[in-house]
Order: sequence, then C-alpha cells, then structure tokens
Amino acid sequence: MENVIGFGEVAIAIFTSFAVALTVQWIGLVALMRLMPARKAGLATAKVAEREPQRKVGELSLVPRDRKNAA
Repeated sequence: MENVIGFGEVAIAIFTSFAVALTVQWIGLVALMRLMPARKAGLATAKVAEREPQRKVGELSLVPRDRKNAA
C-alpha cells in the first residue's frame, strides 16, 4: 500500500511540474508575441506582386531542382 501511495505522489509531482512548465512557456510565448510589431499581411503580398511579373501557365517549366540550382 505504501508503494502505491509513493508511486501516486511521484506521478502527481511529474504531472504538476509538466503543467507548470507548459503554463510558463505559454505565458512567455504570449508575451513575446505582444512585443513583436504587427504587420498587415495584405500589404506584404501586394508588394511582392508588384515586383514579380505575372507568369502565364505556358511559361512554367518542370525543371529538376538539381539542374535549376546549377546555374
């Protein structure tokens, strides 16, 4: 009976420490995200679209990756 109680105490301690670690990590990630500057996603996509000309489907080619990076 004492072994079962001891095993339960260890299991509860492991579970509690895991829960505390995840909670602290979650709070840290939320705080880090609040420190990061916000950006509009549509604006970045529009800038990329302005720089790259529109390609037609016929212009696309299927070149293996090793040959594409050879140049």
